[in-house]
Amino acid sequence: MIRFENVSRTYGQGASAVHALREVSFSIEAGAFVTIVGASGSGKSTLLNLMGALDHPSSGQIYIAEQNLYGMDDNARTLLRRDKIGFVFQFFNLLPTLTARENVALPANLAGRRGRATDERATQLLSSVGLAARIHHKPDALSGGEMQRVAIARALMMDPPVLLADEPTGNLDSETGRSILGLLRGATSDRRTVVLVTHDPKITAEGDRVLTMADGRLAKDERRDRAGVQAAVAQVASVT
Repeated sequence: MIRFENVSRTYGQGASAVHALREVSFSIEAGAFVTIVGASGSGKSTLLNLMGALDHPSSGQIYIAEQNLYGMDDNARTLLRRDKIGFVFQFFNLLPTLTARENVALPANLAGRRGRATDERATQLLSSVGLAARIHHKPDALSGGEMQRVAIARALMMDPPVLLADEPTGNLDSETGRSILGLLRGATSDRRTVVLVTHDPKITAEGDRVLTMADGRLAKDERRDRAGVQAAVAQVASVT
């Protein structure tokens, strides 16, 4: 589903250049729940931004669903980002003047899809994240956890094969964070891959696979079977 081939990203030139990524290569299969960890400045967010077509690599190739992300023109890349990639951000990024349902329906509206079917899907998605009673509320009338649930529903509106989340529980209390994690875990399927950047060891323990970044390089690639993941989660829970 996702493949990086010798991807580097450098900002600036000469002595002041910052090498955010250095020849990173890996592939992620469909249906995986992958966490990306590492210290601040290790390249986690740069990796996610490149994966989501929000930035350009300095060198190397990135493939999403076997499409060369940076081998296409800007318009094609924009359409791929709209239709194939869902985003969940730490700060929600909801439009304050729109209701929860209108925020969820926005990706479809931008694709020219309006009307009853679009509204019904947005309503169904909000119901699936426990917000059936809040569809007409605007963001300022929602809690942080509710806003993140709206953001997850919005990310799923186009039924994308890839869902990217950048510190999605960073502004939430631990109990709300666990519920958001459950929703993201539930978003994986035989065809949908979820990739999540986090500093939280509890979330890291949930990953089918953990990519550890250090100094712009992929320092460790750890794969886990579900039994191992469940054991790790239990171990973390026992000491908290």
